Amino acid sequence: MFHLYIASIARVEKLSRVTAAILDVLQVLLASPGGGCHGFAIAKEVKRPTGSVYPILARFERLGWVESHWESEQPEHGRPRRRLYRLTPEGLLAARAVVKERMAERAARAVRYGTVLGTADGVA
Repeated sequence: MFHLYIASIARVEKLSRVTAAILDVLQVLLASPGGGCHGFAIAKEVKRPTGSVYPILARFERLGWVESHWESEQPEHGRPRRRLYRLTPEGLLAARAVVKERMAERAARAVRYGTVLGTADGVA
């Protein structure tokens, strides 16, 4: 018996530019890698308008960082179905690397300017 399998190799591209909004969304996705989050919950968590968050999620999906699907259960009456987003395994690695890199840059800037992260006046 002969079986033919067609597989696509996941292609993960690098972000060309990382904004504060992108970092915020990545951190929410990293905090819930398995279950996934719906876009409105992400927007609420990062305190940014959905008009900023959904394009970021769409971009992540095009880059191969995120996969999405519609929730399977029926929503309660009057609520639309939610689209759930979660990091792909490759996206998880890429997101961790971006966040780690940005945190290192932030720490380096803090040292350069004589401030301590997490304090208002630079005194620990």
